[in-house]
Parts: sequence; C-alpha cells; structure tokens
Amino acid sequence: MAEPKKLFVKTYGCQMNVYDSERMSSALAASGYENVDSPEGADLVILNTCHIREKAAEKVYSELGRLRALKEAKKAEGGQMTVAVAGCVAQAEGAEIQRRQPLVDLVVGPQAYHRLPAMAERVAKGERGLIDTDFPEEDKFDFLPEAPKAKRAPAAFLTVQEGCDKFCAFCVVPYTRGAEVSRPAERLLAEARELVERGVVEVTLLGQNVNAYHGLGPDGADWTLARGRGTGTHPLHDLAPQ
Repeated sequence: MAEPKKLFVKTYGCQMNVYDSERMSSALAASGYENVDSPEGADLVILNTCHIREKAAEKVYSELGRLRALKEAKKAEGGQMTVAVAGCVAQAEGAEIQRRQPLVDLVVGPQAYHRLPAMAERVAKGERGLIDTDFPEEDKFDFLPEAPKAKRAPAAFLTVQEGCDKFCAFCVVPYTRGAEVSRPAERLLAEARELVERGVVEVTLLGQNVNAYHGLGPDGADWTLARGRGTGTHPLHDLAPQ
C-alpha cells in the first residue's frame, strides 16, 4: 500500500474559506493525500486565500516567500513540493501570482477547486503554471467526493449559498465568488444529516448573502429560509436528530 502523500492547507479569512479548505482536503484524500500540521516536508501546500481583509495579497506573497526555502529543501532531498494558491486572491490576481512568485505551481479559484486533484496530478507529472479561475457551468459540489467518515467536532459549517448579485462599489465578492447561487435544499439536508451522523450538534449555514437563499426544493419550486416550520416540507428545519 502506497504511503499517503502529505497535504498542508493554510486558510485565510472567512468561515466559508474554512469550509472550502475542508472540502479541498476531502477531495484530495481520495487521491491519497493526508493532512499534516505544518508545511515542512509536505508534498502539496495550499494557501486558501481571502481578498477581503486588509493587505490580503501581501500576506500571501509573504507566505510564499517563506515556502521557497521549504520547496528547495524538499527538492534537495529528491522530492517535490507542489505549491498551490486557491481562494479569492487566486481568483482576483490569476497569472499575476505566478509572475511574482514562479514557485507557485497552480492557481485555482473558489468555484473550480473540485478540479484541484487533477491539477495536482498534472503538476506531479511535470506540468507547471496551471491556472483555473473559470466560473464553470457545472456545480462543483456535484464533483466533490464525500468527506471522510471520521468523527467531527461538535460544530461545523455548511455552505448553502455563494456569490452575490449586488455589485456594491466597495465589495469584490461578485468578482471573486461569482453570481449568486443557492444549493438545492435536498443536498443540504443530505450533507447536514451526514454531519450529524459524525457527531456534529451545531451546524452554521454559510453564504455571502445567506438571507437571499432560494434553493431548489424537491417540489420543483424555489425554497427560502423563511419557509414555515410545521409544514413538513422544508428540510432545513429538520436537521436535528430525532
């Protein structure tokens, strides 16, 4: 049995990035990666970035500078460290990241990270300079594998909605997360039940504009978070175990 490859993910910014980092780790686990607590000796390092915080991009470039020595040390030992930049800075800056820091092997935006395992495999085979900052037509959640069945902490995040259509002058969200999209209610229920089975007792619903949630219900109509309790039809009101 092959030894697991080491994966280190550093998460910046909001709770949605925390959720995204967990899903990226789950996707890569299916490709033989195992999370580690530090970048030293890692086979794949992912910086999951945030563009909202002050000087966000500068923090990323500073971290990339520190990773250079680790990547060179890994190479000197006969190994290879793949460095990936994901998240909103990746979406906003794209190829500029690799221009400023050539040690970055791949750049992937927040709507394309389901393609990360395939991109990492291409880098392992010798490709460099990979960039995927598209807003693909397919729903990334349809292509992500189920999370490992290990027990979880008592609290967890669950993304129900992403993006925003408001285009406020001060905000980059429509450009980094894309148009407003709500996930289907039945898929949220399935993911929430799976979290409960793994020991979670508190689920926090996430989104750039959670109150605007209007996901497809099993009856074919758009459902909102305001759909009344007691109707027996809204899955988001029935997440707790009986």
